Amino acid sequence: MAQHRSQVILAPSEEPPQGAKSVFLAGSTTKVDTVDWRVALSSLLSEMNITIYNPHRADWDNTWREDVNFPPYRQQVEWELDKQEKADMVVVYFHPATQAPISLLELGLCARKRGKAIVYCPEGYWKRGNVQMVCQKFDIEMVESVQGLRDAITKRLSTDSVL
Repeated sequence: MAQHRSQVILAPSEEPPQGAKSVFLAGSTTKVDTVDWRVALSSLLSEMNITIYNPHRADWDNTWREDVNFPPYRQQVEWELDKQEKADMVVVYFHPATQAPISLLELGLCARKRGKAIVYCPEGYWKRGNVQMVCQKFDIEMVESVQGLRDAITKRLSTDSVL
């Protein structure tokens, strides 16, 4: 049996990272597929010595107000912003069945930091042209699948001898 070396930290945990490098999984959160893309990617990365920050919360309640003064909401957004800033890499996935406005914001936050982002934005995403232009302008790698995300992360981290 293969040994799992990656560490997955779910929001809002403040568990210390143990991996040699870290990846934040930004992007579409709406449940539109039978398999959550974050779970699939985390499984593909399980043999790597990395920490994966996954913003998914099993206890998320859609009745929570998106208000800076509403503690659970504030805690979630602060956790996400903090972990994105600390992560060595931010993966951003734009699912075609979603608009994902926060994902666009997340890409914008890390676009100017060379080597920080990897993007998966398939045909059909409503703002794909904009995402492509940002990726071209700031030399951000854009891949064509969740497996492509895994390959790009592996390639990038292998130059640091993290595998």
